[in-house]
Amino acid sequence: MSFEISRAVTFGQYLNLGSPLHRLDPRTKLSSVAVLMTALMLCRTPGGLAVGLLAAALIQVVGRIPLGYTLRGLRLLITTMLFLFIFQALFYRASPEETLWSWWLLSFSWAGVRQGAVMVVRVVLLYHLTTTLMFTTTLMDLADGVEIMLKPLTRVGVPVNELVMTLVVALKFVPVLIGELEQLIKAQMARGAAFDQGSILARARTIGATLVPLFINALGRAEVMTAAMHARCYRGGQGRTKRRVLTLRLADGVALAVALSLSAGALWLSLGLNV
Repeated sequence: MSFEISRAVTFGQYLNLGSPLHRLDPRTKLSSVAVLMTALMLCRTPGGLAVGLLAAALIQVVGRIPLGYTLRGLRLLITTMLFLFIFQALFYRASPEETLWSWWLLSFSWAGVRQGAVMVVRVVLLYHLTTTLMFTTTLMDLADGVEIMLKPLTRVGVPVNELVMTLVVALKFVPVLIGELEQLIKAQMARGAAFDQGSILARARTIGATLVPLFINALGRAEVMTAAMHARCYRGGQGRTKRRVLTLRLADGVALAVALSLSAGALWLSLGLNV
């Protein structure tokens, strides 16, 4: 059995493709993603999600990101999406005339199947928006954009710079920890460990043998990073300057207007027409 985890996990990676989407201001991309994600969370009908699929296709084309690479990370979510679909299909309460089968808390209807499909599509679209944002924005640009957008919170004592730094470090550690986990699994398999055999308890013990050194290595890296930050006299964002000054251009206004229009169209189709 092959464990190529790093090939399946694409979250947190940046692809330098030089597309118009890459050149947008990070604040524009953050705002557009937030607006689209809010609209998707409020959509309850296939009509609204159809606009979300149109937005995803437009982002895919403008961003020049290979579709196969974007969907690669969905392999790890297939089990979760299947569970959500089954849960929604069996626990959705339809009207008595629409219910095909019912027993205690469980019921089955085509309305439940439709709602399960809507939920799965919503999860896929939310995943697509999140990963596309990471593919087209460097961590430093993402951190600068978030910090500028949250800067008004510093007036009420919120340590914005420290929170953004924590976010950047956490995202930066994702591919590193995944690589270490893959190496630990391969090392255990070379010693005869079987991750796909035995009872559930036996598999849990085998996985636990890799999680313990993984957490120890993560704590070691955190300690080294803390010492490095103290050695460089890191004291938060007070008095710090930015290497790059973010500026909004015409393309940013057009992109944000398109995102707002698509979000409004999705909400109108979902809530207004109630199709």
